[in-house]
Amino acid sequence: MWTLVPLGNPGPDYQDTRHNLGRLMLQRWMADRGLAPSPSKRFPSGALYPLTGHLQALVPATYMNLSGEACAQAGAAGLYPRRMVLLYDDKDLPLGTGRFRLDGSAGGHNGLRSVFECLGTTDIARLRLGIGPFQRPLVDFVLEPWTDPEWARIDALDDPFARFLELLDATEDLGGLANLVNPATFWEPAGDQRVPADLG
Repeated sequence: MWTLVPLGNPGPDYQDTRHNLGRLMLQRWMADRGLAPSPSKRFPSGALYPLTGHLQALVPATYMNLSGEACAQAGAAGLYPRRMVLLYDDKDLPLGTGRFRLDGSAGGHNGLRSVFECLGTTDIARLRLGIGPFQRPLVDFVLEPWTDPEWARIDALDDPFARFLELLDATEDLGGLANLVNPATFWEPAGDQRVPADLG
């Protein structure tokens, strides 16, 4: 099984903020498929949900900067960190794009920093989902709700995000996945969807 870990902040006040993009995309993907799973296992700081095929989701119940607690508790229960895939917002990528990596630094992201500290490794796969271009102060920007033009870009992100999960579900080795999902063409809007001009 691959364990998706959508990072974000809990509660309705944060549901539609930029910092919750990883969680939002997974929720939209589940809603499109009529998935409303019950937890298969609960931890003090999160819960594990079955999805489809070889996919399950570990959803932290803590705030972003404590995301690693759920990962550590799941790891202690037998979930292997190398089978986890983090889903999170990235200020350095344009909104509507994604980037898959197998390892690397936290890059100033507090959720990643918490996961790396709690698991004792940075060798954890992650899908970076762009929220840029960002504005300062950054703490205000990531906690603001999406604008109408940004929602249009998120709508166009649904299809490539679903394709990413299909590829992940079908693979046993993450090594070649980056070559499939990192080209810019993978994230371009499909069909008649149009990207607002002010978002590039």
